[in-house]
Amino acid sequence: MRSNIAAHARRFFLDAIAPVVAAITPAPTGAITAVVGDSLAAGCPFRTLSCRRFKVINLAKGGARLADIAGQLDRAQRNGAWRFIIDGGLNDLLGAAAPIPDIERDFRGMLQVLDPGASAIFTLMPYVAQREAAPRIDAANAMMAELCRERGIEVLDLNPYVSRNGVRRAEMSDDGLHFTPRANAVWIAALREKLSD
Repeated sequence: MRSNIAAHARRFFLDAIAPVVAAITPAPTGAITAVVGDSLAAGCPFRTLSCRRFKVINLAKGGARLADIAGQLDRAQRNGAWRFIIDGGLNDLLGAAAPIPDIERDFRGMLQVLDPGASAIFTLMPYVAQREAAPRIDAANAMMAELCRERGIEVLDLNPYVSRNGVRRAEMSDDGLHFTPRANAVWIAALREKLSD
């Protein structure tokens, strides 16, 4: 039976309801990769990572801070997710101007929610258009990378691909903070490589 709804409208609708459907329809263990994070992750078309072996659900939300992402992780695990793509920290660092010790506390709290046997990839914070933010981003990223390594969580650094000299490249952001489709494509390609390892 043919639908009268345009393909792009169907795709938009299905993408919009996917997190809701995933939340009420637990999948078999081992079938779900969950994306959790902030607006960077919410705006990336991670569904293209999906294949027969696993499906991808995106629970990320714009404005999410590390404490919110901990809640996303908890929800995803309760619904059968076993692999996680995680980003976060920019809203804490820039939006809330949180000091690095507070970010460390909240990041540790987020990692404690993650089941010990879970597989995860954490994407470090990308630089933004304001060069003056780079030292704080570097300090937070170094701390987060170390805590991830202690927990056996893979770390992905996109900065060599989307930034130059501590500043986001113009073609990788329209507003100095969020990713363009080109930057999203770089992120997905890097994740695809890590997921195939």
